[in-house]
Amino acid sequence: MKTKFFSYISLIVMCWFATNGAIFAQSAATLLASAKAEFKKEYATQNMAQAAQQLQQALLSQPNNPEIHYYLANALDRVNAAEATWVASSNRKSVAQISQHLEQCIRLSPRYKGEKLALDPYSKLGTVWGSLAMGYLAQNLPDSARWAFKQGKSKGAYLEPSLELGRNLLNSCSKDAILFTSGDNFSYPLFYLQTVENLRLDVQIVDVNLLNTDWYCLYLAAHASNATLREGVSIDAIPNLVSWKPGPVSAKISSGDCGNDKTFEWDIPELINGDFLLRSEYVLLQVIIGNQFAKEVYFTVGFSKDDLLYLDSHLEFGVLVQKLKPCDNQKSKNAADYLRNYNLNSLPQQQAAITNSPDLVNQLNFYRIGYANAIFQLIELGKTDDAKALMAALETRLPTTLVPMFSATLNDYIEKLRVSLNR
Repeated sequence: MKTKFFSYISLIVMCWFATNGAIFAQSAATLLASAKAEFKKEYATQNMAQAAQQLQQALLSQPNNPEIHYYLANALDRVNAAEATWVASSNRKSVAQISQHLEQCIRLSPRYKGEKLALDPYSKLGTVWGSLAMGYLAQNLPDSARWAFKQGKSKGAYLEPSLELGRNLLNSCSKDAILFTSGDNFSYPLFYLQTVENLRLDVQIVDVNLLNTDWYCLYLAAHASNATLREGVSIDAIPNLVSWKPGPVSAKISSGDCGNDKTFEWDIPELINGDFLLRSEYVLLQVIIGNQFAKEVYFTVGFSKDDLLYLDSHLEFGVLVQKLKPCDNQKSKNAADYLRNYNLNSLPQQQAAITNSPDLVNQLNFYRIGYANAIFQLIELGKTDDAKALMAALETRLPTTLVPMFSATLNDYIEKLRVSLNR
């Protein structure tokens, strides 16, 4: 009888744990779903503090859920950003806490398969530590900035193939060039290379997205190596929205091989914001006009047509960069010329890192796009043997087993080029 009684009690206890475990799991799933919904609201109506609380509660029952860690890191980052009036006040303690959750997400799921926001965990790590580093630079604390960048790398950010791509990108630019970047996955590795490795300090990097913040304009006004840029980013002179009428724009050409052409002209038929430019767009225009092409101007690949202010038809494709050309007389450099000088040595040693980061796969496919365009150019010029050699180089240096294809459209395009060469 006693044995039966204890068996009965044990059964009740087991059922209680099983039932409550299911309730806890359901509760964690509900909390995660509620927090996710907060991210989908309009920015002004988001309650990220509440989302962070929900996710912290969810972790109590599911501490090994990588998706909860990922979303909690993003929620805490937005809380931190909302509380900081500018990046320089980014809290080191908050950054460490956000980083811990991203690191745990990566430990639990190196190839994160949960729902993703704008950036994967590796890229988000780079943004979080990079923002802290840039805050230190804005406060004229370069040693602290180097420390922050190195911390980010030691915790899983700034993967070597991404840094190698950044080196190739910087080395695509001419001496003393102005390089406009857009997107954290380009900008922060480039900032890392200049701050930690002192690489190509002659190139003036300008992140167009950051131009819409007060702190970045103040930082450039004080520290930019390019005088035209320094003079063009006075925060007192540039509001968030600048009145501007769409229409023709012109800039003087002070140097170069444009022959008798002394003026560069293009048309801006319309603006997203009606008769207003964003501060970033206005600064971009002022730099181009004020620079007078004394220094060559480049854009990283990936800019939208709107962000380029209709300059897209005046850009020379350079695989990782697009060079602004004021006239047709300038000597062109084709995609194959850029590719020949690119170092891809880190790729074979970093296969796991590449496949674990979808953002990195997308970045590395810009090489593949460059090869495809270079092969097409050579075919059009009738240089079939050179095109075949470049196709062989593509298959050797960037096999899909190492860098997965990120687009079916690109895959079909390359296959058509391959068929054309084998006729």
